[in-house]
Amino acid sequence: MLLPHIAGLALSAVVASAADPVSYEYSPQADSSGKARLTVTFNEPANGVEITIRGSDGSTIKRSPGSVKGGKDVTITWTQKGKQVRYEMELTASELSGNFTFEIIKAAAKGKIGKLKFKSSREDIVDRHKAIYKTPFTLTSYEYKVIDDDGDAIASEVVNEEVAAGSTFTIKWDSPANVFMIEVRGEDEFGRFVEDRRVPYSAEIPHTNVNFDSGKFSIKPGEMPKLDEAVAVAFHELDKLDRVNQAVNANLTPQLYIVGYTDTVGNAGKNQKLSQSRAKAIAKYFYDQGFWAEILYSGMGERGLMVETDDNVDEVRNRRALYLIAFQRPGAGGAIPSRWTTLSGARTRPPGFQLPALPDKYADYDKPKGGSTSSSGDGGGGGLDLTDDDGGDSVDLGDDDGGDASDAGMSGGASPDGGGDGAGGPPPVEGEPGATSKGCSVGAHDATPLPLSLGWLVLIGWARRRRRAA
Repeated sequence: MLLPHIAGLALSAVVASAADPVSYEYSPQADSSGKARLTVTFNEPANGVEITIRGSDGSTIKRSPGSVKGGKDVTITWTQKGKQVRYEMELTASELSGNFTFEIIKAAAKGKIGKLKFKSSREDIVDRHKAIYKTPFTLTSYEYKVIDDDGDAIASEVVNEEVAAGSTFTIKWDSPANVFMIEVRGEDEFGRFVEDRRVPYSAEIPHTNVNFDSGKFSIKPGEMPKLDEAVAVAFHELDKLDRVNQAVNANLTPQLYIVGYTDTVGNAGKNQKLSQSRAKAIAKYFYDQGFWAEILYSGMGERGLMVETDDNVDEVRNRRALYLIAFQRPGAGGAIPSRWTTLSGARTRPPGFQLPALPDKYADYDKPKGGSTSSSGDGGGGGLDLTDDDGGDSVDLGDDDGGDASDAGMSGGASPDGGGDGAGGPPPVEGEPGATSKGCSVGAHDATPLPLSLGWLVLIGWARRRRRAA
């Protein structure tokens, strides 16, 4: 049975938050020859690294990689002799330490050992209320749970039927509620299992058009009430996510993404810089109001047009912005940029914070309509579709009077006061929505980008920093 708390679930791999210095991933089944594998990912540089793995069968595996750069993996393989061995891994470094146990079963049957492959589109989840999976080996049973954005299970079932290797099975639910998370686990007759957990959640924050002076990116005082409305809606969304995180015993960190677009009037290069600067100005406004999520921004300039036009065409629907809250960086492609600048990291919710009143015109923004989700009506599945936006509630990031855009744009912004690299940030998450071709590993991507990739659920942050010597 699926347990009510994520931390109590058997894990096919353990993935730490990107905020933690170290994370690791392992396969819960060795192959028929006994080959076992553990991969340790260093999210930050580390010195003096020592890794020791001790098995209940008396085996000991030691590795001493020494200095490891941030973003690098250390993969350890060994041959397991016993059919089922419990291991304890100990990691030490100059400023890190971690100690965790895991168990590996030696394959006792024929069949490819792999992971569940997620086969659904955004429309499947959002509109058709279903998710499709392909199994690498024959399952004798599978179970699932679908959790909405209030933290409630809207569907769960244990299905005792055989699913042949290479075949698919489908889970379904009737509720139109916004889907926050889907958990699936399958087993075979030999005790091998596969799991998939994903967070098909995102919310586009509605907003009213903000007008900038031609070639400028400063927000005029008269335009601030429009942003205040969007900030209020975003705070309500963020508050809801805090409650869901607590309800499902998760540790997810939401991010706010601000994207700016322009029409084709004026110089393309200057429009690019201008859209970047205006996106940054809006992002900083959210930060100054106390928004505690991680905040990132990017400018698309004339790329990603909502309405295809010739050059120097004043099209209001192309002068817009996107305010998006999600748990994973959107996959690049179309109207979604490939690089982001981080304005600020996640902050602690201010003590005694009081939610601002929700603007009357957005009072029903998050109520599901048919199969839609969240504020945009299409953020809960495999991607965010921008093609149906009519340009009404958008931010004008173009050159307002049709002249050349200003070249005074800023591409920096590693902090709220600037100074970062505008082309910064890791590469986008692409490939299968919310997963990779290597189980639960983070950072290995297939080549099929979606507008918004589904996010892996962050489960456990385990490595702890040692206190620096005085």
